[in-house]
Amino acid sequence: MNYCKLLRASVRYTGSFLSLTGSMTVLADISAEGDSASVTAAADNIEVVEVLGVQQSLDVVKTERLLKVPGAGNDPLRALTSLPGVVFSSAQNPEPAIRGSSPEDNAYYVDFFPVGYLFHSDSTSIINDNIVEGFTLEAAAFGPQYNGSTGAVIDVTSRSVDFGNRQRVIDLSFLRAGFFIEQPTGDNQGFYLSGRQSLFQYYIENLLDDEDFQFTTIPEYYDYQGKYQIDLGANETLALNLIGARDKAGLVFDEDSDYVAQDPALSGGISFESIFNHQSLLWDKIHNNGVQQTIGLSQLERKMQFVLGTDSHIDIKVNDYTLRSQFSLPLGHEHQLQTGLEYGESHFAVNGQYAGPPCDEFQPDCRLVDGDEIISSQQRVTVREYNWHLADNWYVAEDWLLQPGALISVDNYTEEWFVEPKFNASWNVVPFWKLSAGYGRYHDFPDNFGQYAEDFGNPDLKLPTATHYELGVEHELREDLLVRLEGYYKTMQRIVVSRPSSANYPDLDTVEYSSLPRYFNGAEGQAWGMELFINKDLSNDWYGWASFAYSRTQRTNQLTGEDFRYAYDQPVVINLVAGYEMSDSLSFGLKWRFQSGQLITPLESVEQDQDDPTLYNPIYGDLNSERLPAYHSLDARMDKRFYVSGSELTLYVEALNLYAHRNVVGYEYKNADYSQREEVTDLPTIVALGLKIDL
Repeated sequence: MNYCKLLRASVRYTGSFLSLTGSMTVLADISAEGDSASVTAAADNIEVVEVLGVQQSLDVVKTERLLKVPGAGNDPLRALTSLPGVVFSSAQNPEPAIRGSSPEDNAYYVDFFPVGYLFHSDSTSIINDNIVEGFTLEAAAFGPQYNGSTGAVIDVTSRSVDFGNRQRVIDLSFLRAGFFIEQPTGDNQGFYLSGRQSLFQYYIENLLDDEDFQFTTIPEYYDYQGKYQIDLGANETLALNLIGARDKAGLVFDEDSDYVAQDPALSGGISFESIFNHQSLLWDKIHNNGVQQTIGLSQLERKMQFVLGTDSHIDIKVNDYTLRSQFSLPLGHEHQLQTGLEYGESHFAVNGQYAGPPCDEFQPDCRLVDGDEIISSQQRVTVREYNWHLADNWYVAEDWLLQPGALISVDNYTEEWFVEPKFNASWNVVPFWKLSAGYGRYHDFPDNFGQYAEDFGNPDLKLPTATHYELGVEHELREDLLVRLEGYYKTMQRIVVSRPSSANYPDLDTVEYSSLPRYFNGAEGQAWGMELFINKDLSNDWYGWASFAYSRTQRTNQLTGEDFRYAYDQPVVINLVAGYEMSDSLSFGLKWRFQSGQLITPLESVEQDQDDPTLYNPIYGDLNSERLPAYHSLDARMDKRFYVSGSELTLYVEALNLYAHRNVVGYEYKNADYSQREEVTDLPTIVALGLKIDL
């Protein structure tokens, strides 16, 4: 039984169900001249969001259009699901799996620095749409300026403070409440601050009368962002950035609960709390000789608390301090050198005990009752990491760009050195046709430090690595239509897996088996795919994009010899998004998504426990050998802007799963002997209403 999956499922259920309710946004613009047109002008000046590859005029989807993607709820990061190669798991992980990599393999950057996480437990992002300028999705073969990811990178940029405008925004809904304040404090400086708090924790219990558990901590979250910016000159800024979030939930099971019957160690309930607070100081400057610099200092505090049953509780606190710099130096007309240094220091404090077996993502079940030892630990570790990257934008010819680069990285904990080459190239073969290629080697220090801790895990583990290959061709059919075909291949090495069961070591006695490391670098994987992306820019009153992806991803457990499809292997994913501007005040949009069903491990039988006749042990078939039915749904959205008593109002209506397709996202087993299987389905048809008032 995957307890994190169970808790996340309950959180996702609450968040998704409550999107039935409407929301209201009140926007009060208090400009110096009292002119509300400044808000409209600011909206028209929203930056673009880079999708993939080398940026061109048609290789982007504007942020304002991502905000209007049906089903995204004005969340541009949630709209990632409409882009190629991105899969959000249902009720398993709130983060996206991108191009065959695990969600844990991603790296998230906000304003130049890595942050704790980007997605709440219900998969909504922590970024307020009032402050987002844009984001870059680097799905594979990204440059050496990014570190700490073997999968993908999502890099979010917040917008600059508007020194000529004051704003007051209040967001109210049954799902959450929030505010946004923007205030100039002089001709060349000012700040903004936003905060959001979930609200469903106050009444969600009324919707769960039929469940066999009760919340001890109702699922809830908050997030905040802020910036104080000073313009030191025409091309020089200094900014203090703040961002943070908290997610928590807890539940206890009824005495006759099926969960407790299947795993008696759950009788104490489960809970988690995750918090991060990040502050950074960022200095940007463009010098007269063309040199561009970004230098920053940040502090990231992360706290995680987990309680599993009566005997397992773990508290983790991490303080990260980062000094990071990046420079761009023009060298004549043909070369632009990019380089940067980074020093990071992480202080880990782990305290608690765990009374369960070691677990990993390759196990279909991980019951606490199967544990045969209790591990206690009070450990403090300091990890120091040094990184230097170098790259060259080499314009070999007017239509031919080469980007060779490398990252050199070392950390004192694993005592490993990495010299990782990166290479990207683009070539405009003929007008309106471009070829592109990418290659890179990567490593990642996993988020789960417990696997590397001396007591809970194995301090001799090595860092996972990966190699990416990418090849693409794109064609601008006309000034408003771009077509791109891209292929990729990834290999993953030294994936961390848990110690197999004692049945895999028949020659060892109990003492010898317990002395084995709980985790090994014992798995490898590969992923490959083809993606077709078509982007139609706004013309003739409509815009849209379509993505068609075919992929496969596989893992091999070298300790057990198992070779299997990875849990996120969903070969076919199709997204169709269209928006129609019926008039200056009325727009309509549709989004249809189809994806192959998730893989699951089938339950084949159960056997009665020899020591406890009331306990039944599940026997599973081959890992990830059964696929759920295909998932597809249609979402729609309408936006209407009108004026009442001098105020501008924008009304939007979203309909999710418009044709009410019954999407099966998993199975739940009832009774102590697992004798009854029930389907777990995703959302039914849901209607959401929103209102924005510009006073």
